[in-house]
Amino acid sequence: MSPPGTITGLWQAGPAVSFVAPMGSWQTFCPQPLSCFAPVICDFVAALSARLQQEGRRHPDLAAFGFWLRPRQLAREILRLQGRGAMGVTFHLVPSNVPTVAFYSWLMALLMGNPCVVRLSSRRDPQQEAMLAILNELFSLREWQEVAARTRFIRYGHDEGITAWLSARCRLRIIWGGDDTIRQVRAIPLAPEAQEVVFPDRRSMAVLDSRWLAGLDSQGWQRTLAALQQDCIRFNQQACASPTTLCWLGEPTEDLRYRLLKTLFAPFAQDPALVMERLIHSQQNAAEQGSIRVSCLSGVTLLTPANSLRLAYVGGGTVAEFMADTLSELLAQPWDMQTCVWVGDDRAGFEAALLVAPFCRIDRVVAPGQALAFEWHWDGIDMLQVCSRGLSRHE
Repeated sequence: MSPPGTITGLWQAGPAVSFVAPMGSWQTFCPQPLSCFAPVICDFVAALSARLQQEGRRHPDLAAFGFWLRPRQLAREILRLQGRGAMGVTFHLVPSNVPTVAFYSWLMALLMGNPCVVRLSSRRDPQQEAMLAILNELFSLREWQEVAARTRFIRYGHDEGITAWLSARCRLRIIWGGDDTIRQVRAIPLAPEAQEVVFPDRRSMAVLDSRWLAGLDSQGWQRTLAALQQDCIRFNQQACASPTTLCWLGEPTEDLRYRLLKTLFAPFAQDPALVMERLIHSQQNAAEQGSIRVSCLSGVTLLTPANSLRLAYVGGGTVAEFMADTLSELLAQPWDMQTCVWVGDDRAGFEAALLVAPFCRIDRVVAPGQALAFEWHWDGIDMLQVCSRGLSRHE
């Protein structure tokens, strides 16, 4: 054991928290970083990837996460980020609405060699609990002790003292959450040499090319709608990447509009709690916007605000709906979106036009079914790069 006053010693008498994975303590936490993409880290991530892909039917989101983490995918990032160094201890505050964000944030920092402390929500989620159980299985094995020693998934109540203690000892603080949460945490100081990355409330959209949709055969229609449904209804539309704005490119026929919306939001139609949620959201949005047009269909309430492109209250099938006759008209609007699901046949053309649209900020353009897929860049931020530092070179 290192004596008090050393870097390790600063963690020996940490505050009382619940250690979730691994089942350790502050005394066994190692704040010393490893090298970026250290072999033991890459081997651990490969083992985790293989284990998660076994989840299949029980936890398809975890299986998809494991597939994304496979070694071949990682190899490209290792080449891209050669020559970077670890930051040091990273402190992650993650939301409860998308359980896998905690593990995504942790792995981005871990891959760059950083020890990680991740504060989980007190809300229990079956998928998150399954992931924690898998991690504890791996952490119990001797070959992964270097990773286990540099990982702490913890829970504690709303205690600013604990957050302050951890903030004072980290080199990078990553905050995922609502705007109010970010303001509260930002008021807690960091060490002078520490950095911070925040992921605040964002919204996402889907652009529906009505002419392209009308030309689909039955098989193409079913495939497209099934993929779009994955984007729009998972996590009750609470994820930042879940489309809560639907923008028609070219006015659809009423039959096309009704068929798409009824199919898309069918899983929300029979839940009485969501019916009430949509009613409350409609009233809240109307009170805030002042003028709003409301259209109610089975499973979805569509709102057309007069004064804003963004609804304050979304989820459970509460969405904004807009119409644009042309792509130029669409991109003349001041969109500020994290993700855009492009439902049409010329995504490359849309992306090219977006680059020169002066009023638009859209961080990602994806095909249907890919809105909630993890990427190395998130909210326009290169996650692996912000979790590492460049090393000066002198000739």
